[in-house]
Amino acid sequence: AADGHAPVLIYPNPLNPQKYVVLNSGFTYREYDYLNNARQTPKLPDWAVIDLSVPPNSRWPGKVVGANFFDERWQVKAAQ
Repeated sequence: AADGHAPVLIYPNPLNPQKYVVLNSGFTYREYDYLNNARQTPKLPDWAVIDLSVPPNSRWPGKVVGANFFDERWQVKAAQ
């Protein structure tokens, strides 16, 4: 159900294509990543859907149930 999931994504700003819009709720990095700057790298692609019924842990905000990169025109890739 939609009420138990959250989108996380980055997408070009339609009002200013030189900037991005980021949808994210919560900390960008989890507790595990604060131990060392080398761990503070992106963990998700352009978009992801998080199942909020799975409790967050030191690595993930919940269960990642879908994730991928957009295509070259910033569209969702066709299912394979």
